[in-house]
Amino acid sequence: MGDEAVLSAIIAGLREHSKKDIEITVISGAPKETQLHHGVRSLSRRSIAEVLTAIRESDLVISGGGSLIQDATSFRSLLYYLWVIMQAQRSRRKVMILGQGIGPLRRKISCMLARRVLDRVDIIAVRDPDSANLLKKIGVARPPIYVTADPAFLLKAEPTEQFEGDIITFALREWREAPWVEQYAIESLKQLSKELPAKIFLMAMHTPGDLEMASRIGRQVGDSVIVQKENLTPEQLLGIICASKMVVSMRLHALIFAAASGIPMLGITYDPKVESFLKSVGQENMSLEDLKSGKLPRRVLDTWHKRDVLSARLAEKVPAFKDAAKENIRLALELLE
Repeated sequence: MGDEAVLSAIIAGLREHSKKDIEITVISGAPKETQLHHGVRSLSRRSIAEVLTAIRESDLVISGGGSLIQDATSFRSLLYYLWVIMQAQRSRRKVMILGQGIGPLRRKISCMLARRVLDRVDIIAVRDPDSANLLKKIGVARPPIYVTADPAFLLKAEPTEQFEGDIITFALREWREAPWVEQYAIESLKQLSKELPAKIFLMAMHTPGDLEMASRIGRQVGDSVIVQKENLTPEQLLGIICASKMVVSMRLHALIFAAASGIPMLGITYDPKVESFLKSVGQENMSLEDLKSGKLPRRVLDTWHKRDVLSARLAEKVPAFKDAAKENIRLALELLE
C-alpha cells in the first residue's frame, strides 16, 4: 500500500499542476488493477518489448518512489530498475529519480552500477538526507540532488465511519530476521487489550501477508481487537489512520500516513529507514529486541500518555515535509515542460 500511495500521489500531483494534458504510463506487476484504480495506461513489467516501446514514446521517465535502487530485496531487482533507466538514457529521454529512498547497496558491484547509471540522469530527488549522503558516497556527482520527501505525504484520505469510540491502529509485518514477531505481538496485545482505554485495530499495509498475519493475531487475542477483513485502498487506509488516536507500526508508510495526519505514533524499527523517519518527525521508537523483551505494552501506554506532546511536534515538523513532497512534482513538471 505504500507503493500504491506513492503512485496515487504522483499521478494526482502531475495532473493537478501540469499546464498541459499529460498521458501517464505505469510499469506494474498488476497492470489491470493499476489501470483500473489509477486511471492510467499500464503495462506489465515483464513485457520487455512493451516497456521499451513505452520508454521511447515518453518525454519523461520517472523512477520512483519507494526504494528501487537497493539490493536488499535482491540483486536482480536492482538490475531491473537500473535497466529501465539505462533504456531511457539510450533513447535520449529525460529521466528523474523521484522521492526515492536510496539503498541499502551491500555489494561493491551494486554501488558501481548505481553510480554509472544514476550519474547520467537529469534530476535526482530523494526522500531523506541519508539517501543523498549515500549517493555522494558512491560517487554520484553530475546531476543535481534534491532532498524532498516521500510523495505519500500528499495523499488525500477517504473518510471512514466504521468505528465507534477511540481506536489505536497497529500495522505489523512478518520479518525474516525476526520470525518471532507474531508470537510476541500476540502476548503484548492480550495485555494491552485489558489496559488500553481504546480499541485496537489491526491494519494490513501489504496483502496478502499482513492481512493473513492480522487475522491470525486477531483469532489469538480475541474480540478485544478489530481486524481488517479485506483489501483497502491507500486512501481508505489513510482515512482509518486519520480516525485513530495513535498508530503503532513496523511499516514505514503507515507511519508516514500518521505523520501526514498529525497522529502520534510509536514505530517498531526493523529497518534503518523507519528509525530515521521517526527521528525526523520527533516520534517514539522501539527496537525488535524491545518487542521480544516484552516492552511493547509499556511503550504503547507511555506513548498514549504523551499524545499531546507528540502531536505538537508533528504540527511543527510536518508542514515542511508536505512542502518538500510538493517539490517532487514541481521538479518533474519543470523537467517535462
